[in-house]
Amino acid sequence: MLKGKKQVQALSVAMLSLSIVLAGCSSSSSGKQASVTTTPNPNSSVKPAQSELAPYQIDWYIIGTGPQADNELVEAEINKITQPLINATVKMHVIPFGDYDNKMTASLATGEKVDLMFTSNGNMNYNTMVGKGAFVDLTDKLDKLAPDAKKLLSEGFLQASAIKGRNYTLAAYKEKGSWLGIIASKNLMEKYKINISQMKSIEDMEPALKIIKENEPGITPFLATMITRAPNFNNRDFWNVSPIQSLMLKKDGSGYTLELDEPGYMSTLKTMNKYYKAGYIPADAPVKKVTNDDKAKSGFILSQLKPYVDVQVGNAIGIPMVYQNFGKPITTTNDLVGSMMAIPTNSKNPDRVLMFYNMMYANEKLINLVGRGIEGKHYITKGEKRIDYAPDTDNGKKSGYKPNTTWAYGNQFQTYLMPGEPDDIWAQFKKFNDESEIVPDLGFNFDSSALTAEVAAIKNVESEFRPILETGSVDPEAYVPKFKEKLKAAGIDKVLQEMNKQYDSWKASGKK
Repeated sequence: MLKGKKQVQALSVAMLSLSIVLAGCSSSSSGKQASVTTTPNPNSSVKPAQSELAPYQIDWYIIGTGPQADNELVEAEINKITQPLINATVKMHVIPFGDYDNKMTASLATGEKVDLMFTSNGNMNYNTMVGKGAFVDLTDKLDKLAPDAKKLLSEGFLQASAIKGRNYTLAAYKEKGSWLGIIASKNLMEKYKINISQMKSIEDMEPALKIIKENEPGITPFLATMITRAPNFNNRDFWNVSPIQSLMLKKDGSGYTLELDEPGYMSTLKTMNKYYKAGYIPADAPVKKVTNDDKAKSGFILSQLKPYVDVQVGNAIGIPMVYQNFGKPITTTNDLVGSMMAIPTNSKNPDRVLMFYNMMYANEKLINLVGRGIEGKHYITKGEKRIDYAPDTDNGKKSGYKPNTTWAYGNQFQTYLMPGEPDDIWAQFKKFNDESEIVPDLGFNFDSSALTAEVAAIKNVESEFRPILETGSVDPEAYVPKFKEKLKAAGIDKVLQEMNKQYDSWKASGKK
């Protein structure tokens, strides 16, 4: 999905030439250092003398629907940009959503070369990874190697993701908040005269789910699967969870508590279990890895929402969509850290990788190659920064490159507009951001480095129980007590105590 916050003004960016010493840009075998100086350039960011840098391949791991057929063609075009500037080529490894954490955990543990990877408050949780020492500290490198990224992300993103005042990640430059609610098939809503605007909770969906179940045998009424987090959508204050999913900020902002103890958690689980038994939710929901085809053959999907999300999702899956939110937009730390990239300590050349990733905030051609593919083959130009799918791709359905992950990286405001997206989309995002309610703990980041064993054990327990409970696949009355008991055994009380201690200290220090 395309994401963004406001119209980006013309940037004055830095290009490197020959006078400031850039350590680490040459390979360890060359024994040389590259010298560079900064010079203003409105089109590219960091540009050292290519001849001074040894060749390097950047292995970039991106979460998504999986590898695209034309990945190598797109990489070749990307490398036409990166090689002359920083003597680096890029290899994109697109890992399916459901496989991402397991794949990346294994890769990092075995020492596999990973230069750049997706991280967030959910997938490969950045707090946990930093606690393990898995990510490179970028703080002192940003001014020299990523000035464009730093300028944009200083609008709250760097502050939100900082851990003890240090930055290990770079967020996608996008909207700062979200609604919580549902996306639905426009065709089905019109066919059965379903008024989606009346739905303010998961419970309100029941009559519509019943209609679809009884009349559309090829359609999944409610595509709730392993990563649904239904209680968090249904209870707005639950959305502000901590890095530990089972711990959430109390509604009054006074401290954190166990989510399982909140009445709304059990209530939503009971609704989901009712829907599962009725056949509204896929039978394999706890393990189902969702594809765009699954989405196209469903009635409703829970989702974070933003202006024009219906157009963007509709373009991605090939059918018209509508959406309905369950309340006002909300801005949490999680919203600002939901799509980030980090450089693992497994990288052999972090400086070169950072130079490349900075281009994703300043080089319009580069970010659109990564996000949209090759002009003429995957898309055609329709106007100023406006494109459509190439004619022989059947509106993208037969395209060899349709990753739909522009929300995950770089400067979203430089991505070309797709059919149906209005010219004033960035102005709408500005209004959306201005209306979004900021939570009391915005910018608080829990340091779990002294509790790595407990955090790992808790995550294992959550992985065991959340998919089956939050998709309605089991009776919550029987399984929530088991979930809570195992969390206690894993050390949740110890983690909660430390989290509240750090939170109180953060508040006392002026929230810095």
